[in-house]
This record gives sequence, structure tokens and C-alpha cells, in this order.
Amino acid sequence: MNAKIGLIGLGMIGHDHLKRFKNVITGAQVTAVCDINRSAADAVANEYGATAFYDAEEMISSDLIDAVFICSIGPVHKAQILAAFKAGKPVFCEKPLTPTADESKEIIEAEVIAGKRLLQLGFMRRYDPGYQALKTSIDGGDLGEIMLIHCAHRNPSVPESYTLEMAVNDSATHEIDIIRYLLNENITSVRVDRPRKSTSRALPHLQDPLIVIFETESGVRIDDELFVNCHYGYDIRCEVIGENAIAALNEQQLITTRSINGRAQHIAQSCMERFATAYDREVQTFIDHVNAGRQMTGPSSWDGYVVALVCDAGLASLKDGEKHDVIIPSQPALYQ
Repeated sequence: MNAKIGLIGLGMIGHDHLKRFKNVITGAQVTAVCDINRSAADAVANEYGATAFYDAEEMISSDLIDAVFICSIGPVHKAQILAAFKAGKPVFCEKPLTPTADESKEIIEAEVIAGKRLLQLGFMRRYDPGYQALKTSIDGGDLGEIMLIHCAHRNPSVPESYTLEMAVNDSATHEIDIIRYLLNENITSVRVDRPRKSTSRALPHLQDPLIVIFETESGVRIDDELFVNCHYGYDIRCEVIGENAIAALNEQQLITTRSINGRAQHIAQSCMERFATAYDREVQTFIDHVNAGRQMTGPSSWDGYVVALVCDAGLASLKDGEKHDVIIPSQPALYQ
């Protein structure tokens, strides 16, 4: 059985997932694509043998699809997710769930009313072998009591459309989720620090790099370097400091080259390259659940809501430089 997938949003990540469905994923076929750019939708539909739509809700209600795959921009996620819930169709949504926590709360309420998890959220790092190995080491007690975590999120560059707020809502959002995944606890406070110096490669409207400081329920302190114009590559770092030992992500490349020029190792240039295995795994997990008729697992609407709460606190700190507490309400039984 092949699940019939309708994919919304034909930007960079949408195209990456289309290639994944064609070349990697089993048990699924993209039967419909949707984008407000009619020529883009027509071209992709022709290439992949799918039906083109220009209105997301029309595609969602169509009998041509069994499940919805959302790769559109954050501000339109809520309407598309709620339409999928109303149609009773499972949905995969790229992060963020929504730009604000209030919007995410509406999705939580709708899913609770539905009585089962219909959504898997695209926090792909949970499916990355390196992060999974870190979690195994933490959960197994090898590191002892965890005291600190050092993170870095570095992009070679960002487009002119990238705003200072996106450093929190689009970049730090991954570290926020992975902290909760690794430690099994929530973040209770956020502070965004602006170093005095900004890279000359940053556009005038950006401060780059930034440092975000998180604290968790048990008192673990995390610092996250956000350097989105680092120039040299897409470089994700995570080092967990325990009382007994320290564990860190490695470069996760298959080879190291030694030559007259010295020792060299390739550095990924994009998230799609660095996390290709994680993307493959998360999408296959979604498709397997769709085909089996099971409710979704993995990153949930609740995870997206909690991350949005932390991001809201981070945006407040971005404005005033102060530490802001994160207040998280009781978790509904559906997500426990």
C-alpha cells in the first residue's frame, strides 16, 4: 500500500522532500502538490506526475490524498493544520508549528478534541544518529549528573529576508527542542545576549552572532551560539558536560583526508546535507504510521507549543536583554 501524499509549499525544503519521496521513502507517492505560485506548482506537478493545486484547503479536502505534508511558511501553518484535522487526515508539518504560542495552543485544543495524535512535527534532529547517541549516553548515566551543555548553530550565510527575530524562531528553535529531548525536562528561563561585535558579513539589520542562555527545571545551564553568517559552512555543535564525563557530537563525515596540505574533513553547507539521514528517518516514520493507521509518534503538537513558549520568551529577551521565565501549563493526557 502506498500512502497518497499532498505536499504544500515548493520552496527549498519542499523540493528536498519531493526528491526524498522519489528516491528514498518507501510506501508513499506524492499525488498532489500545492503552492500559491501557479507556475511553480504546474512545473513540479508535471515533473512528479502529481496534480497541481493553488489553494491548500482545496487540496487537503481532495480525495487524491491520504495525508498532508506541510512545507509552507510558518504564518500559514495553523490554517492548514486545522484543515487537515477537520478532514481527519494525518499531517507532517515542518517547524515551526506556528510563529506564536497562542496559535499553537489552538492546534493543541483541536487535536485533543480529535482524541488522537494526528500530527508529527519536523524536528528532525531527534532522528539524527549523533543526537540519539548523546541521549543514550545521558540516559544510561555514563556522564553522571549533567551540569552544562554548549551548543552552536552556524550557517554559512542567510538571505536578506532573514530577520533578527528569526535567529530565535527559526534557528534556536532546534536547540530548544533538542535540549528537551536530551534531558527529558523543560526550559524554565531564557536570556539573549548581544555580543559587542557583529560580523562584517551580516546585513545591517542583523546582530550576528548572538548567545542564548537557557536554564532547565533541574538547573542545567545551556549556552547556544547563533552565528548565521559564519561563512565556512553549516556547523552544528553540542557538547554535554557531566560530572563523570563529557560527550559531544562529532563531524559525522565518513572520511578524513590527509595530504600535503594537511588533514582535511568536509564541512556540510546546509541543513539538508548535514541532516539528510535524520530527514529520511523522520519522513519514513511518518509514512509507516500513515500506512499502518496508527496515531503519530515523535515530535508532537505539544512539543511545538512548548518550543513556541520558549521562543516567545526569547523574543522578549531579544528586545530588553533581560532573563525571561517560561511558564508551561499542564500537559494534556494525549501527549503524555
